[in-house]
Amino acid sequence: MNPKNYTCGIVLGLALIACGCKTIDPSSVKNFATSVSAVKTQADQALNAASALTLNESVGFEAQQPSLQEADFVETPTADTIAQWDNALTSMESYANNLSAIISPTAVNNFDVAATNLFNQFNQTAQGLKSASKSTTNPNAHDFALLSTAFTEIAGAIISAKEQATAVKVATATDTTVSNVCHVLADEIGADSVSVPCLRKTLVESVWKNDLGKLEASFKTPGADKPAISQQYADLIAKRDAEDQILASLRQSLLHLANAHHSLAQGQFGSIQADLNVVASEIQHAQTLYNEFSRTTKK
Repeated sequence: MNPKNYTCGIVLGLALIACGCKTIDPSSVKNFATSVSAVKTQADQALNAASALTLNESVGFEAQQPSLQEADFVETPTADTIAQWDNALTSMESYANNLSAIISPTAVNNFDVAATNLFNQFNQTAQGLKSASKSTTNPNAHDFALLSTAFTEIAGAIISAKEQATAVKVATATDTTVSNVCHVLADEIGADSVSVPCLRKTLVESVWKNDLGKLEASFKTPGADKPAISQQYADLIAKRDAEDQILASLRQSLLHLANAHHSLAQGQFGSIQADLNVVASEIQHAQTLYNEFSRTTKK
């Protein structure tokens, strides 16, 4: 098995009020920051679970081969991919936590310091993504160049706003980019597990389909314990569906986080909370599925 690695990379940016700094709702910013941290945890669980699953499947595959080959031990997504995802989410957390200082109309010095710090952090993230793109030796690895460029653009928008001591142009410059990249990430996770190449489809076809196929073959073997095999088959389907829904829930969280970002940029505070409520619901749903998936996997 050598499933294609789908990078889960995300450009995370700036949620600023297009109608003016003075109108920002501090509680919305705080809730947004809390949601970003929660989605980061959700992503970490979902991607690491998928990675562990594909590695375990590689072990099973290799056990049936005449010789060991390092190239056969693969993870989807890779550790490098998960690390870059984490770096991007860390930048978003930093922005969300410093948002109040950045847009405070009476704290120009705080604005300058926070904007400079974020400019440096986004540039560092961009360089990390650029280096990862150049250093990868996996022909199936995703190119991080697009994400690197977007982070560089966001850094430029931050420093431009710093010079003008205003958040309006930052919102205008970053909102479309943030929305587009979040949707690209959602597409890489996949709207479903059957239609187009995506992480969900890769896992279903490369991992679960293979394991289910082995049970189907065993079921046809003379003298097979069909009740036991049938139960294993049902359990496997349940685990497959749980993992797929964990990824689907992460996708929904990211889409609604992008919506909340746009609402924050437009000063639509009611819409922000509505989207963040959906994010919270998706995170809870994913946690329930993750707990059940972990329990059944250990059987």
